[in-house]
Amino acid sequence: MASNGGRFLEGLVVGGLFGFIFGILTAPKSGSELRRELADNSEDLYKHASDSLHDFRGKTEHAIEDLKAQSDQVIKKASNTVQNTKDQMASRLQDMAGKSTKVLIDDVESATSGG
Repeated sequence: MASNGGRFLEGLVVGGLFGFIFGILTAPKSGSELRRELADNSEDLYKHASDSLHDFRGKTEHAIEDLKAQSDQVIKKASNTVQNTKDQMASRLQDMAGKSTKVLIDDVESATSGG
């Protein structure tokens, strides 16, 4: 079993070495050119990501402001509706209380007057 593990490791090293040599021989650019191109591309990628993040942040802030404005309008409208309903109910309760008092007074008067 130990020989199988040794053979695997040997194959891994030989395969890696062949892959490295093949990559060096078939690379269209020298190492310094490749590193410079990678650095330039990484700078471009960083700038693009930074610009995208800035745009996203601006759009998010704008969306949050719009959402706040809309929610303020909804809350104000709901508050007005609740207040109107509350006022209407209070008015109806006062009317009902007034009518109930009148009915009680009429009943008491009719009971005390005998008829």
